[in-house]
Amino acid sequence: MIFLLLISFYLLILTENYLAGKRFANETETIRLQEYYMMCSVKQAATMLKEGNLPASGILTYELGNVAYQRQPLSVSLDEVTFNLNLDSGEKALGIGQYDKVTGAMVRWREKN
Repeated sequence: MIFLLLISFYLLILTENYLAGKRFANETETIRLQEYYMMCSVKQAATMLKEGNLPASGILTYELGNVAYQRQPLSVSLDEVTFNLNLDSGEKALGIGQYDKVTGAMVRWREKN
């Protein structure tokens, strides 16, 4: 009887370990997907800003979500671009980048989750 009880507890612990690992793997995948979509959006926006053809607002569509962006001029040489990420799984993230027109690059980045 005690032997069966010990085996049951052991199987319960193994099952809980397996489920915790699966949850951790799913959360890690979601975080990496968020980072990847944000990075792609920032690179694409920076390229379009360098070419001078980034609209004031728009949406970049990806396979598992989209990123809405909005550009606002801060000064003659500095633009601010706000990125709103929405994944199909319901996860959301906000990123704000500042683009320097003189250097042609994003000079500052902030992210809020």
